[in-house]
Amino acid sequence: MAAELDIDFEDEKSGEALDWRQRAIIVCDPTPFSRRLTVDILRYAGAERIQTCTTPDSAVWFAENADHSVMLVDWRDERLDAATTVRKLRRTRTVANRTPAMILSTKNTLLDIEAARDAGADTLALRPISPRAVTERLTEITQRPRPFVKTLNYNGPDRRVRGEDRAGTFKRDMDVAAGLTSPLQAARAQAQSIIFNMLRKGDELSARIGRSLERFLSSVEALGEREREIIQLHRASLGRLADMQGEPMNTRLEVVKGLETLVRRKVRD
Repeated sequence: MAAELDIDFEDEKSGEALDWRQRAIIVCDPTPFSRRLTVDILRYAGAERIQTCTTPDSAVWFAENADHSVMLVDWRDERLDAATTVRKLRRTRTVANRTPAMILSTKNTLLDIEAARDAGADTLALRPISPRAVTERLTEITQRPRPFVKTLNYNGPDRRVRGEDRAGTFKRDMDVAAGLTSPLQAARAQAQSIIFNMLRKGDELSARIGRSLERFLSSVEALGEREREIIQLHRASLGRLADMQGEPMNTRLEVVKGLETLVRRKVRD
């Protein structure tokens, strides 16, 4: 059961690895000029079916209603946050959550790359982008997709760079299977990892959710149905906070307080 608590990954079936030109290409970009530019580049590179949209909800809707689509999302302006769009895609309860997704950006800082990966994007490409670069990136994410990963606070392609030793990625899961640790110890390690990573990013509220989970797990002796339910509550709250980036601090704080209250009630029951 460790995979439910720490990490689960599944390779995409070979039958799904269609050439990107055979797929519906969804371009999500609220700016008419850059949207047209992206469409022109895609057509020049060989795309035949292109659907444009301007909001995260419409992009996810198209992905849910198209067979084997690919999504390209413009990074960020006041009308669109690509990270929010990709997170919404990864959390849908349909097979669309596996849709290959590429973020187009004019920025290339380490924080931008990490934000794109943490949202669940397969790749980030810099503007201006050429037809050759589009072809290379789309071929990579459709023909050689990374395993799809599910963890406490992340759904999406394996965030490790191809070629790295993947044993470290799945160490907790493998250690449980080998009898070197218990599911409870692995879950506690995951909670500590959440705290560390969120503090490193300066996200104190998400780190507070990690602390809530760590406190709860330190008070139990084994993982049963109730414990797994509470772990899932923390996961859902992390997702909500991620989707609420940019909203007032008090609004996001209510999510954390609500979680803490709910956990206290469930512990008493």
